Amino acid sequence: MYSIRKEDIRNEMISLRNKLTKEQVDTLSEKIVSTLTKLPVFINSRRIMLYMSFGSEVDTFKLIEYCKELGKSVIVPFCVSKDRRLVPTEIKSIENDLVKNRIGFLEPKKELVEAASTEDIDIIILPGLAFDRGCYRVSYGGGYYDRFLGKLDFSIPTIGLVYDFQLIDVIPAEEHDIPVDYVITDKRIIVR
Repeated sequence: MYSIRKEDIRNEMISLRNKLTKEQVDTLSEKIVSTLTKLPVFINSRRIMLYMSFGSEVDTFKLIEYCKELGKSVIVPFCVSKDRRLVPTEIKSIENDLVKNRIGFLEPKKELVEAASTEDIDIIILPGLAFDRGCYRVSYGGGYYDRFLGKLDFSIPTIGLVYDFQLIDVIPAEEHDIPVDYVITDKRIIVR
């Protein structure tokens, strides 16, 4: 019986995604974010946790600015690598509150890291390298988000943002994997 491995999915999706031009990333990201911002789950939210995009991921920086324009609070993850956990940290400004970490990703400045109350988070927008129709995801393999989501109240809606080519039939889910509630691509919305 044929079984695809998560590592194979990761490698394929990184390769495909890295073939996108900056213009394609911008155009597709704009479509995805436009769809997201029209959903009631987004419109009715006040405190939004979302990832800091890098490379060819769906761009979240314009979304952060849009949230700020709407008066929404923006919470981003600070990754603690020694125990692979996320600390949800509120930021006020992309320019003033973020710094590149040792790997080159933007994250909150250490002096600003203070865990935001997860009870006050209205939605969580997270990245992935691939999602399936059951809303399971494959990411980079660190398990940060699965650990974080595993400790939360499951009434908080979770949303994955990916390009449509990153949507696959089935992801080999493991016991600790937690599906998201929505997957938004440049062509469709999937609801679990």
